[in-house]
Formats: sequence, structure tokens, C-alpha cells
Amino acid sequence: NGMMISAYASAARVLDPDYAEPAREALEFVTEQLLDSETGRLQRRFIDGEAAGEGYLEDYAFLARGAFDLYQATGDPEPLGVALDLADTIVAEFYDADDGTIYFTPESGEELVTRPQELTDSSTPSSLGATVDLLCVLDGFVADADYREIAGEVLATHANRITGNPLQHVSLTLAADRYTNGGAELTIAANDLPTDWRATLADRYLPGVTLAHRPPTKSGLQEWLEELGLETAPPVWADRDAIDGEPTVYACESFTCSPPKTELEPALDWLADAR
Repeated sequence: NGMMISAYASAARVLDPDYAEPAREALEFVTEQLLDSETGRLQRRFIDGEAAGEGYLEDYAFLARGAFDLYQATGDPEPLGVALDLADTIVAEFYDADDGTIYFTPESGEELVTRPQELTDSSTPSSLGATVDLLCVLDGFVADADYREIAGEVLATHANRITGNPLQHVSLTLAADRYTNGGAELTIAANDLPTDWRATLADRYLPGVTLAHRPPTKSGLQEWLEELGLETAPPVWADRDAIDGEPTVYACESFTCSPPKTELEPALDWLADAR
């Protein structure tokens, strides 16, 4: 379901915004039926009205990624909140600071002789690689998060494996690239994404670029922060208000950002020159 949500969110960005609706419905069903809002824990299956099966890292990682992709496609903060909550559970239940890695099974789950890890890609991406990449992306959305530091520790733990055989660890290799180079972001301060901006973004191939929507004003942003339970504006949104009430974009690459621009094309040109 998480990967399906990501696929529909991508289709909403590139093909038709209406594709966001199936993604939204699926995320709503999973969070209502399989996610315990008090503990943050996921169940793996839902049959005949009953949820069961302790969730593994792949469940959290792919659902969180799907929720984040839906936020990117729609500018709705609610799925972003789901992604942040799931990331917190990943850190609390699957990350082991002593071992410097993120395990496939939760700490409070079934006691095993050896907790497994999923480092290599197969028919689906490595859940560890997907998690590390997710933590790097979400780090900018929480002012006091240590997501990036955790991602760095995991990558350091498995550095020999990644460098020794990158083709067997593609997801971790891509995550290492984002961690090292900082990734790219387009922060868009607007109530709604302008139609021509949406068409331009759909036509451009922007691999690894995060679309960070936010309200145009400080008061609107404050409402988002309260909804998400954040005390201060995260780096990706802080001091990036709209200019003169116009939709405004801030392009960032490798921790360096452009001046605010009220037209999208110059921001994309700046990003292309910076990459």
C-alpha cells in the first residue's frame, strides 16, 4: 500500500491531480485500520474487520514514504504528519544506537536470536535503504530532529558493504548520495500551486528533488506548525514567506539556496546550474 500510494502521488504530480484521491483514500484506510494512534505501531494485515501482524521496517518505511510523496503532490500537511510520526516510531523501535543500524524487526516485538537487517535490494527496494533516504529527506522538516545524524551512523556502519558492491545495495547507495550531497529542494510558499507551475514541474525530470509546500504567510505557517505539533518552523520552511502575496519558490541544492523567486523557471534554471 505504501508503494502504491507513492505511485499514485507521482501520477498526481505528472499526469493528473485526480490521481491523488486513491492515494489519499488508501492512506486514510491504513491509518484508521492498521495504525495505533497512541503507540504509533502498525499492523501488517486487515482481514474481515480485524487487524493483526506486527509491522516490520518495510511497512513503516514504505508507508511513510508514500505519505510524504502524497504531501509533495498535494501540499496537504496531514500526510506529512503521518510520515513524521512513522519516522519517530522507526527511530524508537527499529534503530539501535549501540549497533549503529536500523533493524528489520521492532525492539519490542518477538524476541529473536538475531534481529535481521535488509541491506540489499530485490524485487522491492531495501527497507533499510528506503529508511535512510527517508530520514535524510525528513530531517529538514523537524527543527530539532536527529534523523540525518542517525542516517549517517547507519551509512558508516555499512560503508564497506556499500562501497564494495554498490549495485547490490542500490537503495543504500542512493541514500548515501543524498546524505553526502544534501539533496535538492524546491520550497513553494503559496496557498495553491499555480496551474502553469504544476504543468512545468510535470514536464521536468527532477530526480531526488523534494517539493516542500508551505503556506504563504507566517500566520498560515503557524497553523501548520500547530497541526503538526512542531514548536518552531523547520529549516525547509523557516523565513521562506511569499513575496508581495505572490506564489514564491526557493530553490536549494547541497545546503545552498537561491534568492526567492516569484517565477518558477528562473528557480529551476538556478537549480540546474547548481547541480
